[in-house]
Amino acid sequence: MQIARVIRASLACLGLAASLMVAHSAALAQEKIKVGIIGQFSGPFATAGQEYRQGIECFLALYGTRVGGREVELVYRDVGGSNPATAKRLAEELIVKDKVAVIGGFFLSPESFAAASVLTETKTPGVIFNGATPSIVKQSPYFVRVGDTITQVAAPQAEFALKNGKKRFYIAVADYAPGIATEEAAKQVILAAGREIVGIDHIPLNTVDFAPYAERIANAKPDAVVAFLVTGAPAVSALKALAARGILGNDKVMVIGQAETDDPDLHLFDDSVLGFYSAHHYASSLTNAENLKFKSVFQKKFGANTPIGLFVPPAYDGLRVIYKMIESQQGKPFDGTAAVDAVRGFTFESPRGPVKIEADTRDITMNVYIRKVEKINGHKANVVVDTFPARKGS
Repeated sequence: MQIARVIRASLACLGLAASLMVAHSAALAQEKIKVGIIGQFSGPFATAGQEYRQGIECFLALYGTRVGGREVELVYRDVGGSNPATAKRLAEELIVKDKVAVIGGFFLSPESFAAASVLTETKTPGVIFNGATPSIVKQSPYFVRVGDTITQVAAPQAEFALKNGKKRFYIAVADYAPGIATEEAAKQVILAAGREIVGIDHIPLNTVDFAPYAERIANAKPDAVVAFLVTGAPAVSALKALAARGILGNDKVMVIGQAETDDPDLHLFDDSVLGFYSAHHYASSLTNAENLKFKSVFQKKFGANTPIGLFVPPAYDGLRVIYKMIESQQGKPFDGTAAVDAVRGFTFESPRGPVKIEADTRDITMNVYIRKVEKINGHKANVVVDTFPARKGS
């Protein structure tokens, strides 16, 4: 009898312990989940951080702050300039002190490189909104990228020119990693097609006088110029110099860049920019259902005349991918490895059109749009003139 009572008591204790473990696990599974956002919210790149917030706020306005049975809390942290060490420290603090389950954001490629080891060691998913160096995602098995890569956009620049019969190419790029990557991608496409490269310029980042470069380009007599220029004042000066030499605005010469005429910067240019082409992963004129929803809420929140910048749609899509990760963990404690696996092969409709997170590379496949600066109702606009569908990110 006494032995039986001991056995029953032991079983009761085990049952209670099991119940407590189940209850604790359920509590962990349903408690608020924190998402860290590392971005440039002050300093020279603060515009990008502002656009991250715009994209995130639009997504939350449409889809709420609850997913997979959990309330989502966002924790923002500011890198404040070009400082990879700060990005790494912020990632550590978000994971250790703030107990975030996922980190999104990042802007400059070195930020992602610096944080990679932290994500790997702690098994924390990192969703890259921007950072166009192709090799970033390979630095950690916990990285997923929703932004573009340089090669993803640069190759269609040259392909579009070839498609329009161009044969003599000049490549002019800013002299730093993204510019050099643009050059390499364009060269590969041009030379594979058997066309001629009549000149290459690496333009120093501190350049203020672009007239000598425009002169060299004009003397080389290309029929296409593939460019990657620093946005803002440098791009404005460079394109004015090309127009002054009769290169831009000449129907015989195609000048095609990337983000130089991004919508928020169009007001900086005069009409000499008309006819400039750009390759880009987004155009506000897209008519897919998700973009119409996105634009409607964007205009309500930020004003009907506020242009949508380059970094807004990737931040919006970044939240969608993070929500998919959280949703996959409904009813159980968050597991970073399982969360990343849940978005391998994930397809969804973005404001940018149909996109897919590739299962093997964890990079995004999406459309690249060729846009031309035209006058619409008296205002300059980027008008889509061609689409290169389903371009892979790596």
